Amino acid sequence: MRSAMFSLLAGAAAAVALANPAVAAVTVTNTTGTPLANQIYGIDSNGTTVYGSSPNNNGIANVTFTANTTVHIGAGFAQINDVTPNTPDFYSLIINPDQDFTDFKWSVMLTGEGTVTVYYLATGSGLDANNLANYTSLAGSYAADGSNLNKLLSGGTFDGFAIVTNNPIAFFEIKQMTYNGVTAPPVPEPGTWAMMLLGFGAIGYGMRRRRSNGTVMQIA
Repeated sequence: MRSAMFSLLAGAAAAVALANPAVAAVTVTNTTGTPLANQIYGIDSNGTTVYGSSPNNNGIANVTFTANTTVHIGAGFAQINDVTPNTPDFYSLIINPDQDFTDFKWSVMLTGEGTVTVYYLATGSGLDANNLANYTSLAGSYAADGSNLNKLLSGGTFDGFAIVTNNPIAFFEIKQMTYNGVTAPPVPEPGTWAMMLLGFGAIGYGMRRRRSNGTVMQIA
């Protein structure tokens, strides 16, 4: 019996190791313009904070865009531009759907040749997803210019993400924004079940040892 119990515990420990592989890396990669499940539509306005509606064009604000300067978002498929293109100063944008998401596609054009850096905020951080100072996790960076360049953020579950460029190269236009939302609570990880098995096995082993030593458990 003891050897069987040890085998059970060893099996559970192995399950824990196998069920907890290295976390997939968050990445920013090239992609096509084919939209993901949720298209974002603009709610026509100007401001440092503007809004989109997704997945329907119904005017319900459920995607928040926070920029470092005043921008314009047009109706129809969401497209964000600097309101002063002759004196560009649009250097950062936070994209924060109300719904958590696993993948996000967008297209960006710059005012010249530059670098776009992408930061993300993971689900469950408890931080304000509309505050750029909270975006400290780096997803990656890439070279961009005045041509449309489609990118994909993936490899995690996100509350929001931020794209940043450096003065004097600014964002000219950001558009083609779609994402895959998280619609169901996460299924417990296999490692969680393995840990429970370890716990039950240890309890059972302890109870059997007590019985073998002549100790009888009593219930008051």
